[in-house]
Amino acid sequence: MDFIRFSIENPVKIAVGIILTLVFGVIALDQIPIQLTPDVDRPTITVSTSWSGRSPEEVEESIILEQEEKLKSIQGLWKMTSTARLGRSYIKLEFNVGTDKARALQEVANSLDEVKSYPENVDRPVIRMQDSAGDEAVVYMLLTAEDTSFEVAEIYDFADRYIKPPFERIMGVSEVDIRGGREHELHVRFDPYKLAQHEISPVELLRALQSDNVNESAGDMPGGRLDYRYRILGQYRSLDPILKTVIKRDVNGVPIRVEDVAVPELVLEKMIHFNQSKGQTSMSVFVKRETGSNVLDIVEQVKQRVDEMNAPGGMLKRFHHDRYGLKLHVTYEDANYIKLSIANVLNSLYTGGFLAIMCLLIFLRSVRPTFIIAIAIPISVIGTFVVMYMAGRNLNVISLAGLSFATGMVVDNAIVVLENTDRHLANGEPLLRAAYNAVREVWGAILSSTLTTIGVFAPILTIQEEAGQLFYDLALAICSSVGLSLIVAVTIIPCCCSRFMKVHVESTGWKAKALDFFGLVSFFGWVNDKFSDFIYMLTARNLAGVWSRLVIVSAITAASLALSVILMPPASYLPNGNKNFTFGRLIVPPSYSMMQSYTIGKRIEDYVRPFWETKSPEELQKYLKDHNIQLQDFQTGKPLTNVPNLRDFFFVVANNSVFMIGTSADNENVKPVATIFSNAMREIPGATGVARQASIFGKTGGGSNAVTIEMFGDELERLRVSATALEARMQKIFSKFAVTASPQNFNEAGPEIRLNVDQLRAKDLGLSINDLAVASRALIDGAYVGDFNYEGINIDLILIRDPRVHLDPATFRDLPISVVDENGNRSIIPISQVVEEQLTDSTQQIQRIEQQRSITLTVSPPPTMALEEAEQIITDEIEDARAAGEILPGIHYRYSGSSDRLSQVRTALMGEWTGWNLESIKSVFLSRFFIALLITYLLMSALFENFIYPLVILFTVPLASVGGFIGLHWLRMTDPSQSLDVLTMLGFVILIGIVVNNAILLVYQALNYMRGFGESEEERIEPMEPRMAIRMSVRTRIRPIFMTTGTSIAGMMPMVLATESGSVLYRGLGAVVLGGLSFATIFTLVVVPLLFSLVIDVIGAPKPIDIDAQPETKEEPETGNGPEMNVEVQPA
Repeated sequence: MDFIRFSIENPVKIAVGIILTLVFGVIALDQIPIQLTPDVDRPTITVSTSWSGRSPEEVEESIILEQEEKLKSIQGLWKMTSTARLGRSYIKLEFNVGTDKARALQEVANSLDEVKSYPENVDRPVIRMQDSAGDEAVVYMLLTAEDTSFEVAEIYDFADRYIKPPFERIMGVSEVDIRGGREHELHVRFDPYKLAQHEISPVELLRALQSDNVNESAGDMPGGRLDYRYRILGQYRSLDPILKTVIKRDVNGVPIRVEDVAVPELVLEKMIHFNQSKGQTSMSVFVKRETGSNVLDIVEQVKQRVDEMNAPGGMLKRFHHDRYGLKLHVTYEDANYIKLSIANVLNSLYTGGFLAIMCLLIFLRSVRPTFIIAIAIPISVIGTFVVMYMAGRNLNVISLAGLSFATGMVVDNAIVVLENTDRHLANGEPLLRAAYNAVREVWGAILSSTLTTIGVFAPILTIQEEAGQLFYDLALAICSSVGLSLIVAVTIIPCCCSRFMKVHVESTGWKAKALDFFGLVSFFGWVNDKFSDFIYMLTARNLAGVWSRLVIVSAITAASLALSVILMPPASYLPNGNKNFTFGRLIVPPSYSMMQSYTIGKRIEDYVRPFWETKSPEELQKYLKDHNIQLQDFQTGKPLTNVPNLRDFFFVVANNSVFMIGTSADNENVKPVATIFSNAMREIPGATGVARQASIFGKTGGGSNAVTIEMFGDELERLRVSATALEARMQKIFSKFAVTASPQNFNEAGPEIRLNVDQLRAKDLGLSINDLAVASRALIDGAYVGDFNYEGINIDLILIRDPRVHLDPATFRDLPISVVDENGNRSIIPISQVVEEQLTDSTQQIQRIEQQRSITLTVSPPPTMALEEAEQIITDEIEDARAAGEILPGIHYRYSGSSDRLSQVRTALMGEWTGWNLESIKSVFLSRFFIALLITYLLMSALFENFIYPLVILFTVPLASVGGFIGLHWLRMTDPSQSLDVLTMLGFVILIGIVVNNAILLVYQALNYMRGFGESEEERIEPMEPRMAIRMSVRTRIRPIFMTTGTSIAGMMPMVLATESGSVLYRGLGAVVLGGLSFATIFTLVVVPLLFSLVIDVIGAPKPIDIDAQPETKEEPETGNGPEMNVEVQPA
């Protein structure tokens, strides 16, 4: 079917198609999930196993080693990290991107089943599939009380039962986590001395409680047609059964009950987390999302539920008749940053589209053709939303940036079609026939141009690394919009041209001067003629001409390559962005109690207090000046002048750390908050920690450009010594608040009292080691009995020493316990008779990576330092430390995290060259850059029916590369934090498919002239000799080249100049493409004609078409006029 003819003959059908495309595009836009960045999903499975009371060394030896041996051979496993803590093991399994999650989960379960046996009292391993999107909360909330004397942590049960479920029911929410609360427990508190007087041991009391607190199935009993299941229900539901529980009978047969030796009390569990917000105790509520969910919808619904709970008559106001003034408020949510980022990129898209249209208007000097071409922009962009929806992608800053970059590119095909239509009209053809013939003539050329643009993205879509998932959305957006622009160019544009274009009428007077831009257009034509003559002069087939061409081409190419090497900056992984979320972590010694850690957190809060209590930057500056407080950047040491107020601040005490979280009152001035936190930590003597602004690719870790050093060694002590030395060096270079270690406090041991049991003495007394362990646990921290039904929910029932009985390390050894020897004689002895105390240092945590003991150091370089530069500095320091003997023999290291990912992506894009060997050559040949070049070369070879001419066109690639590096260098001058990240690297691949289009136009047209074609293969002329053909191709193609380049640059310019939220994602890529396209366009007009003339001199010109040799037997319509058009169109 002739789709061009169909489009012209059926304008209503075309209009309906446009309307349907716009309608479905709007519907798709409404349905596509909205996020800040694409989902970067690396399947991760965790395995946690509990073994109460065991040291990290015991956990490592008896659990982790056995599990690692079975898990190490799972298919698709990328990295295995194990951690042994007190009473718990934790193994993290990271799989290659694209691994089937269900299969991996099943293989992990099967492998763990192969572990032959575990020690006694080891709980069954818990396997969990982690959702990469759900690892980070999208909403942070705080529950506070106006009554400052009320401890919010006490109402954890209320929050868990009534506040948590409404948020869990929101579509797209994966988990709601509450931190800082304390659950209720029922403590059976006993006096150890009274227990001994009754000749009862703690173990006997524990077993008595356990034996009476049972719900047990008794089995099934047939009863005719039905089977009846019997259950024994004896679980405690009130205090009276506990008090009346019989422990034993005395010598007189009188029962000794729990009420005789213990008292049950409902209490709060031991504090392991503590939250405080702006001086008020609080609980944190975190909402996490599922992969692929709409963040904006989730945040909106969360805020609605928060308002409902806080409203008069709401859930929080009804709690105890609003006695405590409970309030839930949002401290941070992702939606605000997402909205700002997307609004900014949309503004850039609109501005770029407007500038592209204005550029067209300048070249075309007529509103009608400009309007016709401009139609391609909204149709191509909105139609892309349909493709994204069908592909299951989400809408994010990356995909919208791709659409914005494509704004200037989608009009290229329409420009070619309209300009050719305009030429046919100028030759006197009727409007309908001109529109039809124009598309027929350029159809092959615009198809080839579109395929070269799209073709470079084909290898990009095959990158499986994490960054490849970011590339996918950008590539899909550009490919879809450019592909749709081809459809628009060959259907909608000819239809519109056949209705709205006008036949040329020469203007006179002031209108002619205005259309000539008061001589500017004529001047441009004169320059064009002179430049064409200059090219003609250089292409002379004499010795001087050949040498001139060789020198010019060689000089420009060599200068481009040399300048590219000079301007190439060090590489980074991903940009950090400017998200308004800053966190800090202060590491406290492992021996510190919870109250001591809280005191430290309170000191930090007091330091930070003025930053939220002052209401304006001016008031804050006055306060800092009056109190002689000078803030210095913790990484550069430079004083800060523009310090923002804080909108929110809270700290959390947990896991031997004080965590700080804050947001700036100024969304565009966030970086100084990390300095505020680091200065607050400096006030704590001997403090170590880290403070940093969250990355847009994750709030935790060291940021997108952090350098992670993994150190390995078999001997733990030698590993600690080496890691301590390297940590000190890193802190000296990058600041003590820019370096974190895992395990934390690896070089500090906590005090541990080991109770070495005299086993022979214990056996003589009839005391088992397990009984002694249970008794000790009950006396110190409490022994678990079972569950207690409290108001419909199960809480822990704990047997524990009465806190009124004083106990410390000095008095523990004298506590009495009741024992029965092998002869049945009962006696009371102090614990010291069967155990010997030994004070020692205890390992807090052992980390293993790939079955080797390891310590990890994470270094956060300053924002202006690229990842590659920081890595080189660290490598030099490591080698110096090794030479100085600070890093001991047998200790080795490697880079991981962002460094490892950068290496993977760079290898995938550019290959890895280690010298002239087979592996290096294979790596380069399989790189996406080389494959993109190859695809472009093959497509052009098919277009020209020649394998030599495309090599001429590929010479534009180094010209584009130097332009890309110049554009990036200019951007780095305005923003030193801009680096050559992997998104920016993608710009050089995109350039391959863009910059060759201009060279294709020149070579394609020159070949046409040499073969005896005119502006197209439908128009016959006298064949030109090569010099004249090249001259005429430059002269006739320079206008469309500048037109397409100008619209592309105009469309991208707002993206490159943007400085608002989210712009860091695409500014570098835009600068590379814009700079590369600009320089390549200028130099292409010189290098390609000269190089092409040299090739023609060597291989000869193509053979002209002999018009007279064409057979005359066929009666066909005159070539170029197309079929008869049976269409009557009323004047527009």
